[in-house]
Amino acid sequence: MFAKEDLQAALGHPPDLIIRPLPDGYGLPGFAAFLSTVTDTARIAQLLSPLPQSSDSESRHTNDVPAKQSDPSSGGVLRIGGQENKKVAGKESNHDLPQHLSILGNYYPLHLKKMSLQLFAGHCLLILEEQNRYLAIDAAKWSQRSVMTPEIESSLIGPRDSFVEHIEANLSMIRFRIRHEHLTVESLTIGETTQSQVMIVYMKGLAKPHLIEQIRYRLSGIQESGFLDTTQLGQIILDRPKWLTPFPLMQSTERPDKTVASLLEGRIAVLMNTSPTAVILPVTMTALYQTADDYYFPSLPGTFLRLIRFIGLLMTLYFPALYVAVTSVNHDVLRIQFMIAIAASREGVPYPAFIEVIVMMILLELINEATVRLPKVIGGTATIVGGLIIGTAAAQAHLISNIMIVITAATAIGSYTIPNYMLGVALRLCSYLLVVFSVFWGIYGMAVGSALILFYLCSLKSMDIPYLAPFSTFMYSDLLRDSLIRAPQALSLLASRTYKVKLKPSGRSPRKEGEKLL
Repeated sequence: MFAKEDLQAALGHPPDLIIRPLPDGYGLPGFAAFLSTVTDTARIAQLLSPLPQSSDSESRHTNDVPAKQSDPSSGGVLRIGGQENKKVAGKESNHDLPQHLSILGNYYPLHLKKMSLQLFAGHCLLILEEQNRYLAIDAAKWSQRSVMTPEIESSLIGPRDSFVEHIEANLSMIRFRIRHEHLTVESLTIGETTQSQVMIVYMKGLAKPHLIEQIRYRLSGIQESGFLDTTQLGQIILDRPKWLTPFPLMQSTERPDKTVASLLEGRIAVLMNTSPTAVILPVTMTALYQTADDYYFPSLPGTFLRLIRFIGLLMTLYFPALYVAVTSVNHDVLRIQFMIAIAASREGVPYPAFIEVIVMMILLELINEATVRLPKVIGGTATIVGGLIIGTAAAQAHLISNIMIVITAATAIGSYTIPNYMLGVALRLCSYLLVVFSVFWGIYGMAVGSALILFYLCSLKSMDIPYLAPFSTFMYSDLLRDSLIRAPQALSLLASRTYKVKLKPSGRSPRKEGEKLL
């Protein structure tokens, strides 16, 4: 006979493993096993309620349901009566469980590893001792938070829902917005330990097939033990030499509307269970600078806000380096009155300008990191103390100049306008490089550093898509539609061609052929 202790030992004797004998009304010896922490116990109790004796014979099947063969390489096979269970032998009993249970699940041969995985997935196992098989019924009930407003990618107008940690809820938000048969979803299971469910979502006919195959191949070949977030999957999908780049080659979003808009552009989304974000591939630098408000506002306000963010990019990159170049090398660039004001503000500062800039930039990074890590209750206090009190006290003590406080504040404000946090970090790293070049060659060094950064960005690709597209690909329709400016929605002729499959022109049918078609 089958020993319940074998299943308990295989799972490590967990306290939430519940084993109950089957009701007498079933007329079959066996027991039910489930994990109370991941299953709906009320539903299981309803399923296992005793049946009346009169309906007992009507509820059983007369024919035995064939069971699937177990894979010897996937784990240990249960031994019953001293023999391996390689096939279902229904010699002792040809009866199944009641029909209302049989239609809710599938029969499988007794297999320890498969049974353990199904228990961890939230299944209730009805084990039939005499038939050497069990019925697996999905009764999962996971603890999850409700759908909330976006916390990172907030917008003034537009939808207010965001992804959660449950992958089925995230997929339902996408299907709620796209109700078309071309919406394709592929499911995978990765991670030897976590057994995480991953979904590849794309629009059939819009997404490029070789990109889909590339993502599918790299996800199926993962050998790591487990992952906790989709951003980790994105790093695996990308090429190994591109891991060291500071610029993000994938887009992580918590907004379903942004994900749907990306799918309609021909891009591919990757969802994972336990992750409240979706990874969108491929991506360009232009897409990382777009927000939801750009499309919910009219064309002119949306373009104005996008240009404001571009000005913030220039401030983040060039303000610290420009200050070093003007005060150290290129003294004749600005008017003499302005240079006298800068020299007066630096009176009493004991070290060169580039050290002053480096110290303030590092202090700014410390304030940003403290604001992110501290609780929201005291996060604002840390920003005020670090930015106002320490900066003012340092200027009064002649450790830094007053003009440097203005430069630091402008740089911080410019970096806060960047929608993507990882892109903001990459741009701040580039600003350090420009500061180093400006120390030796001033404005000429800034020009050389800017050229090197531009050449590097031109060499980057996100899954065969140029990172600076449509600027580097000269796709004029995309330049006029959705780059620095956002064209009105009425201009539907300007279709995006950066990510979509290039459709061959159909041409115009001859008149006689057209008449035949009519």
